[in-house]
Amino acid sequence: MGVGWIELKDLKINIHSDLEAGFTLVELLVAIFIFSIVISSVYGAYRATFKVIQGAEAQLVSSNSARIVLGRLTDDLQSIVVGTGGGLRGESHDISGTRADSIGFVSSVHLRLDKGDSVYGRSYIHYTVEPDDDNGTLSLYRSDIGLTPGVDPLDNEDNGYLIGVGLTEVRFSYSDEDGGEVDEWSADFEAEDDQDQQGLPRVIYISLTYGDDVENETGDVYKTAVTLPPNVKKEG
Repeated sequence: MGVGWIELKDLKINIHSDLEAGFTLVELLVAIFIFSIVISSVYGAYRATFKVIQGAEAQLVSSNSARIVLGRLTDDLQSIVVGTGGGLRGESHDISGTRADSIGFVSSVHLRLDKGDSVYGRSYIHYTVEPDDDNGTLSLYRSDIGLTPGVDPLDNEDNGYLIGVGLTEVRFSYSDEDGGEVDEWSADFEAEDDQDQQGLPRVIYISLTYGDDVENETGDVYKTAVTLPPNVKKEG
C-alpha cells in the first residue's frame, strides 16, 4: 500500500513538471516573427511569379493581335490600285498626346462582308483610330466600302469593323522615291492637273504600340514596312 502511494505521488509530480515546461513569451514572439518572415517571402515570390505570368500572357495577346493587324494591313496595301482610279490618303492624328494615324486607299480587292455586297469591283479601304474610354487605350477600325460611280467613299461616317484593341499608338509614315520620310501623304490619280500630282509612296512604314494606357510611355512595339509597286504615269 505504501509503495503504491509513493508511485502515485511521483506520477503527480511528473505531470506537474511537464505542465510547467513550455515556451516563454519571448520565444513565442520570436517564433511568430520568424514565421511572418517566411510567409512574407513565400507571398512575395508568389506575387513576383504571378506578375511574370501575367506579363507573358499580355505580351502573347498583344503579339497575336499585332500579327493579325499587320498581316491584314500588308495584304490590303499590296492590293492598292496603281494608276488611273487609284489613290491614297494618309493623315497624322493625335489622341491624348499620342499618334493615332489614319490611312485610306483604293483597293482592287473587295472583301464581301455583307450579303448585299458585290463580290467583284474596287473598294476604298480605310483604317481609323478611336479612343477606348473604358480602359484608356486606342481601338483600330477597318472599313471596306465598295466603290459606286458618283458616290464619294469619304462621305461614309461608319468606322467599319473593330480589328485591333489595347493599342497605345498607331503610326504610319511614308517614303518617297528619294528616301525622304514624311508623316502624311495624299495621292489622287483622278486629279485634273497631273503636273503637280503626288504619286504613291515607295514604302509605307507601320508601327503599332500596345500597353496599359496611352499615358504609359513603355509598351510593346511591332513594326513592318510595305513596298508599293512603282507609280504609273497617266497617258495623255
